[in-house]
Amino acid sequence: MQQPLDIVIAWVDGNDAELQKNRQRYLGQTKAQTEATRYASNNEIYYNIASILKYVPYVRHIYVVTDQQKPTWLDEFEQQGLAAKDQIKIIDHKVLFAGYQQYLPTFNSLSIEMMLWNIPDISPYFLYLNDDFFFNASSVAEDFVEDSKVKIYGHWQSSKSLKMKFKWRDWLNRQLKKMPKAKYTMAQMLSADVLGLDRYFEIHHRPHVIVQQELATFFKANPELLIEQISPRFRSFYQLLPVGLSNHLCIQNQQATLLPDVQIAYLKNADGIEAFKQALKQPDIPYGCVQSLDQFVPEQRQQVIAAMNEKFMGFLPQSLLDQE
Repeated sequence: MQQPLDIVIAWVDGNDAELQKNRQRYLGQTKAQTEATRYASNNEIYYNIASILKYVPYVRHIYVVTDQQKPTWLDEFEQQGLAAKDQIKIIDHKVLFAGYQQYLPTFNSLSIEMMLWNIPDISPYFLYLNDDFFFNASSVAEDFVEDSKVKIYGHWQSSKSLKMKFKWRDWLNRQLKKMPKAKYTMAQMLSADVLGLDRYFEIHHRPHVIVQQELATFFKANPELLIEQISPRFRSFYQLLPVGLSNHLCIQNQQATLLPDVQIAYLKNADGIEAFKQALKQPDIPYGCVQSLDQFVPEQRQQVIAAMNEKFMGFLPQSLLDQE
């Protein structure tokens, strides 16, 4: 692959008092507290970036999308010689939403992801990662793009049952004003349904490639849909999955190679710590994800941190290691 390839990471420091105050202003204290783990930050982004620097030599820029925030030790990657000068860049929401700033502030990851194509000078193909994702093994650009086609890892699912659930919950909301909870699989189905597809290519938690031109062209032709999708300040049952939309556009336009799911080192609760630690050592597991680390008791959390420190030693900010 000759074209440059950038990586985008969405990040928020949920411990920031100003952000908490602003979020509660729009949402209400009770709901905001119950959803706090969605915004929690436990230094995952440093492991994310360290994994890129260790395993993704073909990356051009690493864009960190934030709302007037910055990870405390982000500059140490460059200061320690781990990243090239200006390789890591902050993209503020005001830049991301240029031309659409009336929809800020937003606390909605889907609304943010829907605008990633709008990052100035973003590479034609770019990777998107949540801040709790990481690369677990060496990667090449052809893992994501080859012969001008994106590689999408997953499997087909019929939309029929999910569409019936969607219609039922939509009816309940309209009749009883009972808003359903946003669901990842539902958002995937909707990203195919909006294009007239009766099935969706289901994907899981791992780095995904997005085609900038596919989304830019689609939203230029469908500006009302873009406004509808970025308007909710918090995740909505009615929102599409932006990565899924890019995927299904590529599939429709015959610009995709479909491949089976890949295994990931996935830690979602303390019961899986030992298996996760073993997975970190397996080069045939290309990616990893650590979810809700803030929900672990201190001893369990420290086990995970120690394992991650060992894996990415030599690529982490020294201040992170000093405080552990």
